[in-house]
Parts: sequence; structure tokens; C-alpha cells
Amino acid sequence: MKWLIVVLFATMEGDIYVFENPSFETEQACREFVMDRQQIPNLTKKLLEEYGRFMPIQAVNCLEEEHLNNLLKDLIETKV
Repeated sequence: MKWLIVVLFATMEGDIYVFENPSFETEQACREFVMDRQQIPNLTKKLLEEYGRFMPIQAVNCLEEEHLNNLLKDLIETKV
């Protein structure tokens, strides 16, 4: 299994960003990385590079890749 960091932004659209790098072998390793204050600047820098502006963050979580793909697939299918 591959665990990914998922950021949910506090926007009206409910924007999300999925970090594919780094990825983790376990949920615990992912959560430890997210909770490590030394990693926050690296994650924030990547988000600023992607969006070019500050995006208010609602939540950060670790999700297993296959589960995340299924959630996104279901979300897309319900919007169509």
C-alpha cells in the first residue's frame, strides 16, 4: 500500500491537493511526517509553487492511494 498526504483547502469549491511525493509505506509513517514541524515549510513551499498564492487550509490527512482514487472516482461520477 502507498499512503499519500492530502490537503483540503477552506475554499467554497472544496479544493484539494494530493502530494504524490513523498509517499509512505504505512499510515503511521505518513502521519509522523505530517506532524513533524520541520516538514511544514517544505509542504507549504510546494503548495505556494502550485497555486502561486496562499490557500487557507481546512485539514491535512493521510489516505491510502487506492482508497483516495475510489473516493475521487465516486465524486466525479456523482457530479456527472
